[in-house]
Amino acid sequence: MNTQNTQIQQVMIDIIKVYSKLNEKTLNELIEKTNEYGLGYLKINGYKSDISNGTETANQLINIGMNYKKAIQRSLVTFENVDLSKIDINDYNYSNIILDGLTLSEYKKEVKDSLELALSKLKEAPIPKKTNDFYLNKVLVFNYTTLKLSIVGKSESKEVETKGEFKPTKKAPLTVAKELIKRECKAPTNSMRRFKVDNITNVKFSGNTIELE
Repeated sequence: MNTQNTQIQQVMIDIIKVYSKLNEKTLNELIEKTNEYGLGYLKINGYKSDISNGTETANQLINIGMNYKKAIQRSLVTFENVDLSKIDINDYNYSNIILDGLTLSEYKKEVKDSLELALSKLKEAPIPKKTNDFYLNKVLVFNYTTLKLSIVGKSESKEVETKGEFKPTKKAPLTVAKELIKRECKAPTNSMRRFKVDNITNVKFSGNTIELE
C-alpha cells in the first residue's frame, strides 16, 4: 500500500469516528462514486448553513461533475473581457451588510470605486492557503480543525425547508465589487461552494445522484 492510500485509510478511520453512522463500506463507495467526475449530482437533505448559524434548513442539489481547478482557469479567461461600465452597483442586496458608520450611498460609492482594483485582484491566480484540509478526492474534503467533511461543487438548486435568520455581517466594499464582477461575467467559480456536512445518517446511490441525509 502506497503512502497516499495509507493516508486515505487513516483519514477514513477518523471520519468514521466523527460520523458514527457512516461505515467503512459506505464511505469507500462514496469516495469511489465521487471520483467519477461524470457522475452528476450530490444532494444533501436537511443541510444547515453556517451563515445562518444553523437556523436555515434546506435540501441542496450540488453538481459534483465540475473540476474546481479548471473552473478557476476558465474564470480567469472571463475576467479578461469584463466591461466595468456595465456593472450596476445598485443591483445587490445590501440589507445584511454592516456599513461601519457609512451611509448606504457612501458604501455604494466605495464599491464603485473598488471595481478596478477588484478586477485586477480577480485576474491574479489564487495563492493556495495552508489549512488542515485533507482532500480524499476533488469532491470530498475532511478538515482536522473542524472535524467536518465537506462537499465541493457547483450549487444547482436549493429547497428551503425552514427559513433561517441571517445576522448582518461585515463585508468590505472590495468584496462586494468582486462579487458583482463575477456575477456580471458569469464566472464558473461564482457558483462553486464548499458545503460542510454536520451529520451523515444515511447515504443513497441512485443513477447519477448521491443522496446524503
